[in-house]
Amino acid sequence: MGTNKTAALFTTLLLLVLALPVASPTVIVTAPQPPIVIVGNPPEGSVVAPYTEYTIYFLVADDYGVTTGPGKIEAYYRINDGEWKEAYLRTTAENPVVASLRARFYGESQNFYVFYRRFTIPGLPAGSRVEFKIKVTDVENHVSFSPVYTYYVVNPEGPRVLIVDPSVEALAFERSFDWVTAQVNASRAFYHYNLSDFEAVLRSLNRGAGQFLVEHHWEFLARDYNISIVSPDELPEALEKFQPQVVVLSNLWVPDWGLDSEEMNALEDYLRSTHAGLIVTAGTLLDSTNPQHIGSPGNVSVASMLRMEHLQLAMAIKDALNMSDVPVMTMNVNTGYPLVFMKQGPFDGGQVSLNVSTVVGWQCLLSETQLGIAKRSLAKFANENGLRLRQAEGAVEGLTGQKFNFSAAVSLLLPEVLTGVSVSDSGVAFEHNGTVMELSFERKFLERMRLLHAVGGRYPVLLARTSDYSGAILASDGDYRATYVSFELEAGGKDEFNVLKGLINWSISYAEPEKPEVILLANDIDWSIKGRLLASQLEALGFSVKRVTADEFDSHKGAEVVVILGGPDAYGGVGAYVRQVLSTEEQNAVRTGKAGMFIRTGVWRSGQVVIVLAGDDRWGTGDKITAYMEGVDFDYAEMLTGVAASIS
Repeated sequence: MGTNKTAALFTTLLLLVLALPVASPTVIVTAPQPPIVIVGNPPEGSVVAPYTEYTIYFLVADDYGVTTGPGKIEAYYRINDGEWKEAYLRTTAENPVVASLRARFYGESQNFYVFYRRFTIPGLPAGSRVEFKIKVTDVENHVSFSPVYTYYVVNPEGPRVLIVDPSVEALAFERSFDWVTAQVNASRAFYHYNLSDFEAVLRSLNRGAGQFLVEHHWEFLARDYNISIVSPDELPEALEKFQPQVVVLSNLWVPDWGLDSEEMNALEDYLRSTHAGLIVTAGTLLDSTNPQHIGSPGNVSVASMLRMEHLQLAMAIKDALNMSDVPVMTMNVNTGYPLVFMKQGPFDGGQVSLNVSTVVGWQCLLSETQLGIAKRSLAKFANENGLRLRQAEGAVEGLTGQKFNFSAAVSLLLPEVLTGVSVSDSGVAFEHNGTVMELSFERKFLERMRLLHAVGGRYPVLLARTSDYSGAILASDGDYRATYVSFELEAGGKDEFNVLKGLINWSISYAEPEKPEVILLANDIDWSIKGRLLASQLEALGFSVKRVTADEFDSHKGAEVVVILGGPDAYGGVGAYVRQVLSTEEQNAVRTGKAGMFIRTGVWRSGQVVIVLAGDDRWGTGDKITAYMEGVDFDYAEMLTGVAASIS
């Protein structure tokens, strides 16, 4: 009797084995493993054309199998946060996706079962958001989920908007974090399957980034725009293939999401050559995790592309003061004040309440009074939200291994130092806690700093700000239109996306700014020594230059840009006009040779820029002109044009 039972059991097992796929041998497993499930073709760019079916191919591997007894494979999808629907699964024949899935296996033996399946999601209208996932239960009742992938149905006839947003992929893994982590471990220990791309995403999530991830509702753009969503390392290729009209860098605060110098240079080259718009949001400028996005003075960076080189100066001052634990920019602040729109650029006044957080630190662009308002409001926020700031500190420490004092940053320490800087002929001087220092920079950076310091908050322009100056939208114009949004607008709803749409449309409607006429006031000697050379250089940069004498100047005093050569005692009537521009102290500094390079605004008309280059004699004036010319390049010309235009 016992022999018959044994034979029957053997026959049953033999039939079971014969029913399973023959591609992989069955083995006796001493340490049962969960199944792994790998999607082979998430939609490229996380987008699909309207009313187009999309078929997903995937692989399942398991040590015992998943197609008998309690084992099963299921796939689900949902549309715009609706109910999850089960998809009909089919087996799949050999194709390039299946081949690529199989190619990830390595090692000579595969002691497990492999299944390939597919399912199709129906076509949908533009503006739809689709999520899909796969659930696998093996015969041992282990359950595994795939990442919960998302794609958007776009408007292919709309303007092309390239979005650099790795959080879309990161959220897919965050939603199935434990299951995907178990599969990665199993792939190393047993399945010999290359999941290095999964590990790269999980690494940042495991270090604390996941707690700050929120859904980005790109479906609100997809209805009207032809969007494509890529990771930072895909940016250069996407610029070439997709040819976007606008590029959005979406909250790239995680270190693994940072752009390297090659990618930033590629982006700047693209913007300048095509006049495409640039929109940068929230934590992309978070220096505690991606300091290269602000960069060193004079380097190409995200900050320099935004013409926010004040932030590069803040980084230099931070280093000089040895404030290694104080970040320039601080994340996850929401004081609750509404966003007030200025009547310029894409907006026409009004206000809106935003339900998203902001990044602070950009306030170095504000006046002392405005900064005081921000400081009081943010200090109150810091006192009431200590836990939230400590969580941010912990996440950044986990990501970088460094400790940052976010409470100090919220107090706006570095912006406060920057409000007191002065730009001399040779450097930038500042004071902190009784210590006075001066930093030297390359002339090109120094002259841009002199101009930015002189115009205060006029450039980049505040397109919008919260009532308490905790958050803002800043913009600049030149070879391309660039906007920094301190808010994570993409994490909001329709109101937030309407603001983002306004910025996209403004960026697309780029028109090359008209360079202002430069009135150059000089006597004959200063004109002949170096004035003529300066005029030629400005003309080579696209400016129209008109040289006038003091007798002619009254009829040109209303010019947008005036350059005066000579000091307070310059002959031919020039000195009299210099004395109208400079204070008595500054005039004496010129006479003693201590200073000779100045920029003032609004001297003879509102918004006017007046540049004075003056030495203690004619040769000294020539030296100041030479020094100034070393700093005048295309970037400076673009900035001077933008300051004069102050955003059309």
